[in-house]
Amino acid sequence: GLPSGPLAGGDELVLDFGAHLVGRLSLDLRYDGSHPDAPALLRIFLAETADELREASEDYRGWLARGWIQEESVHVDELPGMLALPRRYAFRYVRVTVLSTSPKYSLIVSGAVCETETSADPEAAAPLHSGDEELDRLHAVSLRTLANCMQDVFEDGPKRDQRLWLGDLRLQALTNSVSFRRFDLVKRCLYLFAGSRFPDGRMSACMFTKPVPAADDTYLFDYALMFPVILEEYLRDTDDAEALEDLYDAAMAQIEYALGQLDADGLPNAQAAKDCFIDWSDDLDKSGCAAAVLIYGLEYARRLALRKGDVPRADALAERRELLRRRAMERFWEESRQCFVSGGQISAATQVWMVLADVPSPAQARTALKTASRPDLGPRMTTPYMHHYYVMALLRAGLREEAAAHLRTYWGGMLDAGADTFWECWDPRDPAASPYGGLLVNSRCHAWSCTPAYIIRRFLLSGGTV
Repeated sequence: GLPSGPLAGGDELVLDFGAHLVGRLSLDLRYDGSHPDAPALLRIFLAETADELREASEDYRGWLARGWIQEESVHVDELPGMLALPRRYAFRYVRVTVLSTSPKYSLIVSGAVCETETSADPEAAAPLHSGDEELDRLHAVSLRTLANCMQDVFEDGPKRDQRLWLGDLRLQALTNSVSFRRFDLVKRCLYLFAGSRFPDGRMSACMFTKPVPAADDTYLFDYALMFPVILEEYLRDTDDAEALEDLYDAAMAQIEYALGQLDADGLPNAQAAKDCFIDWSDDLDKSGCAAAVLIYGLEYARRLALRKGDVPRADALAERRELLRRRAMERFWEESRQCFVSGGQISAATQVWMVLADVPSPAQARTALKTASRPDLGPRMTTPYMHHYYVMALLRAGLREEAAAHLRTYWGGMLDAGADTFWECWDPRDPAASPYGGLLVNSRCHAWSCTPAYIIRRFLLSGGTV
C-alpha cells in the first residue's frame, strides 16, 4: 500500500523503490469520486538517480536518441485496474504525473510492483564481511551493478545501450569469476562475437541480440584485441576444451588483422589509433595506447597458442611481442621525463597501457605511473573503464597502497554522491558530465564500472598479483 492521496490534473507522485532495479513495472490504480467518465492521461518517468528527476526531458539536446529517456505517456481507460508498463526499465525512482482526469474523479496510486530480471543468482555470490565497512559497501554495489547488467547476455547498461560490448564483457567476466560464476553466460557471449564477424574476420565492437543476434557495424581496434584476452581468462577459469577448439581461430584472426595495421616503423598506424576507444576523450592521443594494447593482446594470444599446443605460433607471437615492445620504448619513452609521450602528450592512459603491456622495466613503470597521477597533466581519465585499468596498472607495478587508495577515492566518490550501482561516467570535478550532451541518457548502472569486487577479492584481500 502507498500513502497516495487523490491526484487530479497537474498533481504528481514520486516513488522511491529503495534500490536500483531492472525489470517490469506495474501500478495498481484506483479512483476517488464518481465513476470515471473519461480516461486518465498519465506521464510516467523512471529515473536511475534522484538528480535525473530534476531534469526536464523536453530540454534534452544531446546527440543520442531521445528514445533512451525512460518516459511514457499512457491513457488509462478502465479504473480500477493494474497498469503494466510495456518495457523493461532500469530505475530506482518513478514519477507519476497526472496530466488529465475529469472533474468527476481523482486518481489513486494504491500500489507499485517491479518484477525484476537478471540471470545472476544472488545466492551464488556471498556478501563480503571484511571488517572494512567501505570495502564491504564497494563490493556490494559492484555486485548489484553486475547483476543488473546480466540478462540474456552481459549488457553494458540495462537502461542504455542494452547490448553486448567486447570491452565491457572483459571486465564483467572478471567480476563474474569471483562472484556469480556464470561461465556459461561468458561462453555464450564469446560465441556470439565469434559467430558474427565481418567478412574480413574482424570482430564487431558490440552485438545486438534482439530480435536475432546481429553484429553492429562498429569496429574498435582495442576492443577486438580483448577477445583473445577474454577467451584465455575464460579458459583459465573453466579449462573448456570445446571453447578453445571452436574459438581459437577467431581469436587469432583479431591478432592477425591488428598486425596488418602497422606503419613503416612496425607500430600501429594512424587508422588503428583512430579506431581505438581507450576512454571517452576527444583530446587523447591514442597512438601509444594502440601500441600497448596490441602488445598486451599478443601476450594473451601466446598463452592461447600454448594451450592449443601450437608451439610454433606461440614462439612467433612472443617474437613479435618483443619486437613491438622494443619499438614502443624507442618511440614513446622519454628518458628525460621518465614517462611515455604520445603525440607530444603525457596522459595517464598511455602510461597505464604501457605498464599493463610490460613495455617498461618495473622501476620505469613506477615512475611513469607516478607521473600519470599528477593533476596538471592531461587529458584526464573520464570513465570507470579507464580507472579500472589505472588501478590494475598500479597493482602491476607493485603500488598496492596507491591502488587501494584510488579504488576508495574514485568508486567511493560515487558512493558518496549517492550511487547504489556504479555509473558509466564519473568525473569528481564535474559530477554532471555527460559524453552525450545530456545527463538523462547517462547510464547509472554500467558494466565497465563493476570491477571493485574483482579488485577487492583477487588483489586487496588475497594478495594476488596482476
